Amino acid sequence: MNGPAVPEDLVALLRSGSAPREIRNFAARGLLPLEPEDALRALLAVVHDPDAETASIARATLRAESPDRLAAFAKRAKPLPFELDVLARESEDPFVLEEVVRSREVEESTLLHLAQTATGRPQEALIANQSRLLAQPALVAALLANPALTAEGRRLLAEFREEFVEKVRRRPPAGEPVAEEGAGSPSAEEALPDEEDLGDEPDPMAETAEAANPEASSADDSLFIGAVYRRIALMTVHEKIDLAYKGSREERRILIGDTNKLIGLAVLKSRALTDTEVEGFAAMRNLDEELYRRIVANREWMRKPAVAIALVRNPRAPLDVTLPLLKRLSIRDLRAVFRDRNLAPVIRQSARRILVEKRR
Repeated sequence: MNGPAVPEDLVALLRSGSAPREIRNFAARGLLPLEPEDALRALLAVVHDPDAETASIARATLRAESPDRLAAFAKRAKPLPFELDVLARESEDPFVLEEVVRSREVEESTLLHLAQTATGRPQEALIANQSRLLAQPALVAALLANPALTAEGRRLLAEFREEFVEKVRRRPPAGEPVAEEGAGSPSAEEALPDEEDLGDEPDPMAETAEAANPEASSADDSLFIGAVYRRIALMTVHEKIDLAYKGSREERRILIGDTNKLIGLAVLKSRALTDTEVEGFAAMRNLDEELYRRIVANREWMRKPAVAIALVRNPRAPLDVTLPLLKRLSIRDLRAVFRDRNLAPVIRQSARRILVEKRR
């Protein structure tokens, strides 16, 4: 009767640090008689064991684990925040780190570490999640301080700042009417605590905005953006869907990444939606797969070559969306796809094959 509770009790004992050294060493070697998921939890519990030898053995065992198994654990096993932190600091596999970044349980300290050190897919996943960047502005500064930040990543962060910070400076002062892109969007001028600075990179757009409105300040920008994000975070699903239809460009950009895909679908149905916004959505890497399919199903949007290339270059877009689009790309774009190591091998090889055919 008590059998099923034994693995949980053993893992809990290891986490508490009160397990005998022999048990900890068995856990470090992955030799405890546990189910695979519990054995991995036991291993993660002793990676930072106070006994140096045990910790060293555990790290070696963890490094020998299949990256696929670790990535699956981070994605599906409901890991605890400290388990995600261990994976973030001990694993170098980009797919494992990407799943850590995408987990809802990951803590800000873990993300800050990855923002400062990550490259490739996990770095892109951090940049793509704009809702998280709004909620945790320190991540933007950490990404900008990362010596491995790519030129593309820096460009995307600059666009993020332009979209959510610099444009605010060109809004009329409080008390004057504000022209929104959609009717009926709620006010977002409530006073809220300051957010952290989004980075020290020089931005010519910021200088232009300051000249146009010398009374504006970075604190005012933070107040407005914090107000928008926090107001949306407190909304019900019904209220978010209503705002998706009627809201402003900034509000749509936040809502498209909501975990409830119905809200994202409502954004795509907004009459105020522009082709430029759709191109941006096609490049975002934190959307539900159904949203990419809805984009590709719209003939008007797919007449824009920029939308097609954004979808193809997006590693998160499903293959049934991206593979048929390859034939639409120019030789230059096909060459870029073939050289992009972040894309699935089948996409890159298909691009190469089509490229060879077009050159004949």
